[in-house]
Amino acid sequence: MRRCLVILAATVALVGYAQTNAPVMQVTSTAPQPGSGSLQGFTVPEYDANGQLIWQMFGDSARVELVGGRVEVQGMRLEFYQKGSLDATMRSPVCLFDRGSKTASSDEAVEIVATNMMVTGKGFDWNSNDSRMRIRSDATMTIFNRKGMPFPKVGVK
Repeated sequence: MRRCLVILAATVALVGYAQTNAPVMQVTSTAPQPGSGSLQGFTVPEYDANGQLIWQMFGDSARVELVGGRVEVQGMRLEFYQKGSLDATMRSPVCLFDRGSKTASSDEAVEIVATNMMVTGKGFDWNSNDSRMRIRSDATMTIFNRKGMPFPKVGVK
């Protein structure tokens, strides 16, 4: 289990980004509901000091706390970018995103998919400031070969 966590930490570090200055954050929404504290179909992008997209969060809907800056996101998808290219995607049915600290957490299922691997588990904590992701339990990593197919099981006919 410890080795899996080390591999996961190394993988997440690759997915992370080098942040030299405080990035600019903006929220866009396709259908805000005035006064209700909720959004439908929104995007929260994060850029580095050079204007490169480093991550962006999408949500089917969200309930925004008017005080405190926290957002409960339903149907969350978080995309991570390196040098302007999509590097990995994380999905969870629901999470709590703190706009001030730029952190997200959930007790629900999580799935992270990158080019040659997939990590699944239950519950997560993500901190964009130090590029750390922690999957709380039932973490499973699947590594794919270059053709995008799982490696064959050794010794199984």
